[in-house]
Amino acid sequence: MDNMTTTAPTRRIAAGLCLGLTAILIGCSAENPAAQFSWRESTLDLLPEGRRAIQKSLVEDFGTPNALVAWERMPVEYGGIKGTVSAPPEGTELAAGQIAVTLDGPADQLKAPAEVQFRSGRRAAGAQSRVPLEEVFADGHVLALADTKDIAEGDAFTVGFGEQLQLGRMVYMKNCLHCHGVAGDGAGPTARYLNPRPRDYRLGVFKFTETMATERATRNDLWRVVKYGIPGTYMPSFLLLKDEETHAVVEYVRWLAMRGELEKRMGDELVDYSQDSIKDEFQKAKNSYEAALAGGEKPDSVPSLAKLAAEARKDLATYLEEDYADTFDSTADFIAENWERAEDPASIILPAVARVADTPESRANGRLLYLSDKTKCYTCHGTTGRGNGGAVNDFWPKPGSTEKYAERGLHDMWGHVLPPRNLRSGQYRGGRRPVDVYRRIYAGIKGTPMPAFGGTVLKDEEIWDVVNFVMSLPYEDGAPGSAPAGSQVAAQAN
Repeated sequence: MDNMTTTAPTRRIAAGLCLGLTAILIGCSAENPAAQFSWRESTLDLLPEGRRAIQKSLVEDFGTPNALVAWERMPVEYGGIKGTVSAPPEGTELAAGQIAVTLDGPADQLKAPAEVQFRSGRRAAGAQSRVPLEEVFADGHVLALADTKDIAEGDAFTVGFGEQLQLGRMVYMKNCLHCHGVAGDGAGPTARYLNPRPRDYRLGVFKFTETMATERATRNDLWRVVKYGIPGTYMPSFLLLKDEETHAVVEYVRWLAMRGELEKRMGDELVDYSQDSIKDEFQKAKNSYEAALAGGEKPDSVPSLAKLAAEARKDLATYLEEDYADTFDSTADFIAENWERAEDPASIILPAVARVADTPESRANGRLLYLSDKTKCYTCHGTTGRGNGGAVNDFWPKPGSTEKYAERGLHDMWGHVLPPRNLRSGQYRGGRRPVDVYRRIYAGIKGTPMPAFGGTVLKDEEIWDVVNFVMSLPYEDGAPGSAPAGSQVAAQAN
C-alpha cells in the first residue's frame, strides 16, 4: 500500500495505485493523462474561490482515481483486519521487533508482507503511523514489525487498511468505467450509445431498492444489481465475479455515491455564488429598472455584472472563512447518517402480511385497483399494461420549475426520458420475485415519477392483489386488461 497518509482530526488514508491491467482505460502510462474524477457543471459554474474550496475538500477526503483516500467519516468498509497491541500470552517471550496483539478479524487472513496502520497511540500520526509487517507468529497473536519504537500496549491498528477499496476500484475500472464513468457520473465512453443511460451515482440515488421511499440503497440492493444485472437494460450480470470482488465493487460504488452527493450538496450551499446566479441577479435588476422606467419612475442605475461579481466574491470570502468548514462537516455527517440508516432493519420494506393467494379473485381485485382513481396506474402504464398511458403524450414540467421538458413523456431525476414499463413483457428491472414487485408498489421507484402507495393509499392486502394482477399480465389468456369471466369483480365492473 504505497503513499499512505493519515491526517487529524478525522482520519484519511490515501492509497496511490496505478494498475497496469487497466492502464489503457485509466491513463496511467506516460503517453496518457492520469484519470481524473469529473466535476459537476454546477461546481464548475461557481466563482473560482468557491469552486476551489469544494475541489480541495473532496481531494483531501476522497483523493483521486490513482490515489484514493479512505475517509473514515464515511460508512464504507475499506477493508483490513483491526487489532490492538496486547500483553504477550502467558509463557511467551517476544523477540526484538515483535509485538503481541489481539485481532478483531480472522487471523488466518493475516499475511506478510503487509502494512500495519496505527490508529491510536504515539505512532498514529503522519508517516510514522505506517509500519511494514514482516512476519506472523503464534496463529496471529504475535507480529514481527520493521520498527516497534513508541508502540505501546493498547495501541489500535489495522493491517491492510484500504485494501477492499483498492480492489473495488480495480474491479470497477475493469468492468464498469466504460459505461458509468470514472466518477460514477454515468458518462463513460460508451454511455452515449445506451438507452436507458447508465446510472449517475452522484445523486446518491438508486432506483431499485428494498428500502423505504426516503432511504438510500442497501449493500444488498447493489450486490443484487451487480450479480444479476437489470433486465431490459445494458446493465449485465456479473455472476462470474468472485464474491470478494462483488463486495469490493459494491463498497466502491457506495464510496463514489457519497463523494458525488457531498459535491452536489456543497454546490447547492454555494449556489448564490455561481456565475448563473450573478447573471440572474443582473437580469432581474435590469428588468426591474426597465419596468420602473416604463412606469414613469426614475430608478437607480443597474449595477454592472462586474460590480455584482465583486460583491458576491466579498460575501463568499466571509462565508468560506466563517461558515464553510462547519457546513462541510455537517453535510458529510448528514450523508453518512443516511447511508448508515439504510442498513438498519427498520429501513427495509417487509410486508406486514403474507402474500395473498394468487387466485382469479385476487387478480381481479388487483385489476380494479390498477384501473381505479385511487392509484391511477393506467395513466402511465396504460389500461392494458403496455406502457402506453396518456402520460407519455404530455409535456411535463421539470422538478422545482415551471419550465417543461422539450420531449413528451415522463422523465427521471437525471433528466432522461423514462417510458413506463410494459407490464406484459415479463421483465422486472427491480427483480422478478413477488416481494420485489411489492416493494416497487409500496415505496415507488426512487428518482422516477413512480409514486409510493404503501402505508397510505393501499393496504398490504391490496398491494398483493395488484402484484398478483401485474405478474399475471404476461400470461393472460383473456382480453387485454379484462377480469376473469364469471368473477364477482367482473360482474361489478360490467
